[in-house]
Amino acid sequence: MDNFIDELLAEAEAEEFKLHLAHVDLVLVEISNLNEEIQKNFTQAEEEKRLIDEWALSKNSKLQDRIDWMTRKLEAFMKEQGDDVKTIDLPNGKLLRRKQPDKIEIVDMEKFMLNADQTMISIIPEIVKPDMNKIKAFYKRSMFLPEGTKLIVGKENFSIKLKQRGEEENGKTETRVGVEQTGTLKNVI
Repeated sequence: MDNFIDELLAEAEAEEFKLHLAHVDLVLVEISNLNEEIQKNFTQAEEEKRLIDEWALSKNSKLQDRIDWMTRKLEAFMKEQGDDVKTIDLPNGKLLRRKQPDKIEIVDMEKFMLNADQTMISIIPEIVKPDMNKIKAFYKRSMFLPEGTKLIVGKENFSIKLKQRGEEENGKTETRVGVEQTGTLKNVI
């Protein structure tokens, strides 16, 4: 009889252990499902971010096109005022026209080095390279470009400085809007 009870007890324990393992396996399945849901949430959030970014780009692209159009109109207005007018200060901002400095570019280093004056070269131990400031000074003095160089004439830049609303004239915060702005999302104001 003891053997029979021991066998029944052993079978019951084995059955209970199988049920316990089945329960542990169900917990593992639940953890796997929760991990998949977490991943799904991140994927959905990324998709929603992408949609929001596309919407913002589309909306801001239209706004930037309008800003660019208005900027071109203001630049044309400045040109109508004549070459001597460089700044127009208005209550909500400034219209500015500035000429960038001319630049000289070395286009043929060998030809330049063969014909360059020693004052146009900076000698750093084991490094010989053109001294752009001295070349520019030479050009301004003589109006002659050394061989192997070319002149890049400075362009006139037009820009707008917007004053923040409610700020005094000597306020420190300014927003710059220029024709040469690039990028995807632009913070204008």
